[in-house]
Amino acid sequence: MTPATAPDDAEAALVHEVTAAITADGTLSPGTFSVVVSHRRQRHALTTLRDGQRVVRILPTSTAPVIVQFIRENAARLESDAQRMAERSPQHPAKHLADGCELSWLGERIQLHLVDTPIPVQLRRGENGTGFLIAHRGDIARNGARPIIEWYSRAGLAWLEAAAPASWSRLRCRRPLPALAVRDFGRRYGGDYRARTHEVALHWAAFQLPPSLLEYVLVHELVHATRPRGQSHGSEFRTRLQRVMPDARAQQDAFRAAFRYLWLGTEMGIA
Repeated sequence: MTPATAPDDAEAALVHEVTAAITADGTLSPGTFSVVVSHRRQRHALTTLRDGQRVVRILPTSTAPVIVQFIRENAARLESDAQRMAERSPQHPAKHLADGCELSWLGERIQLHLVDTPIPVQLRRGENGTGFLIAHRGDIARNGARPIIEWYSRAGLAWLEAAAPASWSRLRCRRPLPALAVRDFGRRYGGDYRARTHEVALHWAAFQLPPSLLEYVLVHELVHATRPRGQSHGSEFRTRLQRVMPDARAQQDAFRAAFRYLWLGTEMGIA
């Protein structure tokens, strides 16, 4: 008597069979998708992840021909998803931290200028008004982008402390102005509000943006600090934001598009 096939073995065989059929069909390229068996779903599904990978979710009762036909029928949607993902995917550059490396401060192009004198990173102006970020060559050689990021954080905090009181006043909130900080949020957008400490923090990289977009990030987080009722970005939040910034939706779209191209401190070489 032949023993019954274990459920896990049967599912593994089904996944193998479906994967082979999809690969042979050619609608999805090998290595761009995975097949998983779902016991909760009532129908099969196709999901595109942020990295562009596709997940084909099948049922224990699915068959390879049915899944292949399902993928063919959704080919146009797959192409649309891939295009949308490409348009939204981060394009953060890496910088070669050499003399003359181009950086940005409040939307203005500035140049990194390395000197042999041990001095803190600082912004200076040339005779024609060009901005130069002066840094100690040895400091950059030892610590990479860290001294530059720390300068953005210090200069950014000074900008915040100058700009935030007026923005907070426009919100007409009885709470005190939140504590202000600048942090490294990695690939996260813009900033953060911490209710427990009543603190607004902006990403150091945001200070590469033009002032209009930077103001949007600041006001967005300050509106969170007024603690509107409901969901984090619900109707009351949107009402308060649009009351002080009527073009907030357009600014949000512009910010998200610009953030994709900001330098986040990645190095591809040091002079």
